[in-house]
Amino acid sequence: MLRPLLLLPLVLLLAACNTPGSPGFRPGSVNSGGWPFVPTSMRIYPLTHIERGSPPPSPPANPTGPSPADNIQPHQVLPPPAEVRIIAHLEFRDAWGDTTKAVGPLVILLYGPNSNAAAARGTSATPSQGDDPDAFAPEIQQRRYDIDLTDLKRNAELYDPATRTYRIALAGLPAWIVNSQPGADLRITLRAELNSPRASGSSDLLVDEYVVTK
Repeated sequence: MLRPLLLLPLVLLLAACNTPGSPGFRPGSVNSGGWPFVPTSMRIYPLTHIERGSPPPSPPANPTGPSPADNIQPHQVLPPPAEVRIIAHLEFRDAWGDTTKAVGPLVILLYGPNSNAAAARGTSATPSQGDDPDAFAPEIQQRRYDIDLTDLKRNAELYDPATRTYRIALAGLPAWIVNSQPGADLRITLRAELNSPRASGSSDLLVDEYVVTK
């Protein structure tokens, strides 16, 4: 039989666990209601960049022929060029301004120049040095990426502890990005939107935009 003095701390501990308003977040759950560190702001972090990957390896040299390609037999196929991607880094901060994780449906929109409008003007779709950027507005949405951060396994895979950001690779880019040369003048606008759930059952929409130029 437990003595009263030993029983009292146990009762107080159980009562504290069931106190209304105590954190309701549990590992493996997407319900962040009552969790004090829910994100209140989102930022597309400046680490965001275009990744061109490594070029495919050159064919083996042929010491007796003028061209390295002479050594490639018809049945041999060189690997395709590395895919061009945008690596987006998203940072979330709580009410204290500290970095935190986030749950909820995330959408990333990619905007680029309106090539149809540029063709009608007889100009390039991408501004060059000396051009008036406003003459190429408005940009149009060209890609949409939906990322389910309520999937906690996927959420953990995307989170980069080193930078404390979500590192998200955006593939399937428009041809004007894929075919651009390194160092070319690019202006790619990314817009991120996250519906962050709240304890009341509602959600707050967090939004940020960032222009990728390299």
